[in-house]
Amino acid sequence: MIRYLRLLFIVMFIFVLFPISANAKTLGQLKQEYDALEKKYSSTGSSIKATESEIASAKARIESIYTELDQAQKEIQSITNEISKLNESIFEKDKQTKELMKFFQVSQGESTYLEYIFSADSITDFIYRITITEQLSKYNDKLIDEMNSMIEKNNKNIENLHVKEESLKKLQEELGNKLVVLSSERESLYDEYSSLEEDIKNSKTIIDYYIKAGCTENQDISSCAKEQLPPGTKFWRPVTAGCITSNFGLRVDPFQGVYRTHSGMDIACRSLSGGKIYSISDGQVVTINNVDRGGYGKYIIIHHRVNGQNYSSLYGHLEAIYVSKGDIVNKDTVIGYMGSTGRSTGPHLHLNVCHGLNSCMSTSVLTNPRNYINFPFYDGIHYSYFYDRTSYYK
Repeated sequence: MIRYLRLLFIVMFIFVLFPISANAKTLGQLKQEYDALEKKYSSTGSSIKATESEIASAKARIESIYTELDQAQKEIQSITNEISKLNESIFEKDKQTKELMKFFQVSQGESTYLEYIFSADSITDFIYRITITEQLSKYNDKLIDEMNSMIEKNNKNIENLHVKEESLKKLQEELGNKLVVLSSERESLYDEYSSLEEDIKNSKTIIDYYIKAGCTENQDISSCAKEQLPPGTKFWRPVTAGCITSNFGLRVDPFQGVYRTHSGMDIACRSLSGGKIYSISDGQVVTINNVDRGGYGKYIIIHHRVNGQNYSSLYGHLEAIYVSKGDIVNKDTVIGYMGSTGRSTGPHLHLNVCHGLNSCMSTSVLTNPRNYINFPFYDGIHYSYFYDRTSYYK
């Protein structure tokens, strides 16, 4: 028993002296993650082709719906014209019926028929006159039947017309919904593709950075790059004054109008700070994107070592960048100027803060900047202002 207690004490002693970092990672692991990212990129490319094929098929269906819609409209017009003709025919038959009835009732009712029949000169003439009277009566019945049949057909055509109109409305609704779905799918597709492309590029840059720092394949990058990253003690707000316009997390996308996860925090009100962007802590610039493209537009990625822990920060939508890759920065270094490049609705800073040394883009490493930096409360509606980098907000 004493032997086991001694062994347990030794293990605990080792962990106290040599704590294992929860986010420790070797250069080899970074390369494996990069390979996995490329595979995912390739797989996404295949999915894109498949989705594009579905979009093409959907567009073809949409075109066919337009054709059906046009044909239905022509049918409606044809039915309307037919109804108009039937109404004219009914009117004419009605007129004929009235003329026939007028003939039969030209004098004093049925006595006229009898007088006409019994005034025959012979039995042959008598039979003839009866036959003529029956034929006139049957013709009258036939006209009435025809008129009723036309009225019934008219009503049936009107009923069919209403059915066709309902069918057209349903087709139009399906068409509208399909267009909305296709637009949303296309937007998400391009966002994912662009994000993967940026993540691959940044991962390659970071791998190259640690190779140049002298890291070996199986060496923990936090150890081999320890000399590269200046030690920091805390995080600071990235502007001297500003306002919070969007929190980290679920929100309504300003471009699509649907709920999506916002990867960081948006800080605006450029006039309050003069647009200057500072590093949130001491660190080293590992990635610079000076091209206005993608979701983040022009951006900077900085790696930090604060209180012995590794962090990464991303500053997006910049109008100008004032540092270079490899530069050592501190909290007082102006790294860029607030802008509206990339997927942006106006001048602001998009700030990502991540635990660990990475590109600070992947959803698996993104965290709420409020976990590390003190900001005033923002309710998601009214802008939340601050006027320095240090005041504490509850």
